[in-house]
Amino acid sequence: MTALTVLQAVAIRQQQDAVRHPAPLYVQACPGAGKTRVIVERHLAGERGACGRAVLSFTNVACSEVARRCHQAGVPELAAFPNYVGTIDTFLWRYLVRPFLKHGRLWHRIDSWDRIDAAVEVGTGPNRHKVFLNDFHWSRDLDASQCTASLQPKKRAIKSYNALSRLGMLDAAGTAAVRKRKTLVDEGYVTGHEIRILALQTLRRKHDAGIGMLSGRFREVIVDEAQDCSAHDLAILGQLHDAGIPLVFVCDPDQAIYEFRGAQPASIRAFGESLGERVDLQGNWRSSPAICGLAATLRPAAAARPPDVAVGTHHDEPAGILLIGTDGSQPDEALAVFNKHADRMGITQQNRVALAHAGTALPAAAGASASQPPANYAARVAWATAIARSDHKNASRQHVANDILQRALLRYWYAEADTGDRSVEAICDSIGIDVWRLRQLAGQLAVALPDVDHCTFADWCRKANDHLKLLPPQPGMTRLDQSGRLSATGDLKNKTPRAASGLLSSGSVTPVRASVVHQMKGEEEDAVLVIVPSDTRTDSLVNAWTTGEHPTGIAENLRVLYVAATRARRLLAIAMPVDAQNRIAALLKLKGIAFELTTT
Repeated sequence: MTALTVLQAVAIRQQQDAVRHPAPLYVQACPGAGKTRVIVERHLAGERGACGRAVLSFTNVACSEVARRCHQAGVPELAAFPNYVGTIDTFLWRYLVRPFLKHGRLWHRIDSWDRIDAAVEVGTGPNRHKVFLNDFHWSRDLDASQCTASLQPKKRAIKSYNALSRLGMLDAAGTAAVRKRKTLVDEGYVTGHEIRILALQTLRRKHDAGIGMLSGRFREVIVDEAQDCSAHDLAILGQLHDAGIPLVFVCDPDQAIYEFRGAQPASIRAFGESLGERVDLQGNWRSSPAICGLAATLRPAAAARPPDVAVGTHHDEPAGILLIGTDGSQPDEALAVFNKHADRMGITQQNRVALAHAGTALPAAAGASASQPPANYAARVAWATAIARSDHKNASRQHVANDILQRALLRYWYAEADTGDRSVEAICDSIGIDVWRLRQLAGQLAVALPDVDHCTFADWCRKANDHLKLLPPQPGMTRLDQSGRLSATGDLKNKTPRAASGLLSSGSVTPVRASVVHQMKGEEEDAVLVIVPSDTRTDSLVNAWTTGEHPTGIAENLRVLYVAATRARRLLAIAMPVDAQNRIAALLKLKGIAFELTTT
């Protein structure tokens, strides 16, 4: 046997241990460890009977992959009753929430408050600002008694955030958002956050019934990507474990990048260890040795471990880490350098991606796009038009776009008070129109609206209103309100509709994709460029990286960088200011990790 086959045999043996070991079990998996394969093989190898197995993850994409592999293996029934393969949100709703809700109310599960355009207005007169509930960070103590909200300085909300901050009204905005949220919940609307609160209430008030519902249905519950668990998720899973429901907890705590949910990596590790038995997957089937080595430097000293072992196709990739020194923040120049190196390695543009923690740090020349519709009403309709006409593969974004177009029709023809803060289905029910007809009209509208890459936004709005006028939700009706017209205001007037919506011009997009790191979780590419911008946090980030001491406030930034770096198979390039570049180069030299220095 060669050295490689020995290492591969060890990695495969670790996988088989994770497949065969009885629950409860903690599986700590490094990036590229093949954990989806382990989960599927465990599912395939399990006994069949009246009780099934639940396989939970946090995204529909991950769940679909497990279901696809079950079909591929010739056992599609493993993705169907009595088994459950799906998101943790749906699992909690289906088994711990919906059966225990009071009858007589229509409940609406929504993936976010944006799905119903939920917003609150704060201030008066010229100081009045409309802010969306989805731009608030929500927190609630684990006994579910006190909810708080704080407006976040996101791109969409930044103007309102700054204005309300100057006025000393951020607390008032949070209070108004909490009141609005309570009103919506009382009307039957719940997001994933509310589902978790309700699930905890079931386990505390009707514990035996809730546990009985699960234990009678499932012989085992597997939680994939468990590092994404919130504090509420851990509290729920803890009660299931204490009640004797077998859990398999699969995660990489170093990829925990949702700190705002209230669960720190230390909490994730502690919960995993509380299950008693642990299997580590340390063979990386994705990345090169240099990338595995760099990833190890990003782990905190308190949780340090040797670099993961490169055992896959790229185990002998000679390329080192490409450190690109920049003069301040130069994302476009860094992208050009990255592309030259990827060209020399024969990596196609379709297999490259540029990543950053925040969208504002991404190269303007790359194929980034606004993942969230803008706050401006007319610009939202332009955004939806562009998304609906594109070949965008994100199903959730397509749903949001279609929803916005349906709402545009409703708002144009009906009073604004009748068309806000509810699902489209609920609005249609209350005003007596056929939701299927509305969906057909929205499809016609998407095709009929003017091109978003030509004319000014002001002209586009005028033409769009002409098309809205031709599509009444009820034949022969007259408009009940004049407030729903689209209009361009302020500095948006002379922009193109696409620019007004926050999307890149289609003509300027290169084949190199760009994305914020959070949207790349679970994905991989041959070549990855990571942008570390020059800002007030850069020195603190590099200090924490080089010392291994990860203080609160910086630790998650390093985990985001870890997730970004471990998406790469062959080439990992990191663009950062020259001073930072030199310090990281010294660290890599000390650790014996191959690297190359260059500048923009």
